[in-house]
Amino acid sequence: MTVKRSVSLPDDVAQWLDQQPNVSAAITAAVRVQMARGHLDEVLRQAGIEATEAGRARWRERLSTPIPAEALAEGRRMLGRAG
Repeated sequence: MTVKRSVSLPDDVAQWLDQQPNVSAAITAAVRVQMARGHLDEVLRQAGIEATEAGRARWRERLSTPIPAEALAEGRRMLGRAG
């Protein structure tokens, strides 16, 4: 089942959506990411971990750096030995 909604958006968001081949799919994907994030935050809270925006920013910075090729190669070697 689907439901039609009407929303007001900032100009930059509307412009981005105008460039998408399927606006409904783009919005659905974005909302589902937010839903998953909320669920993850709740799971972390239940485990005694409070996710802060500063902590998220640190992890985004850390994860933005590609994994070095030699580390990937070593991981593949280790997986090959385990299998």
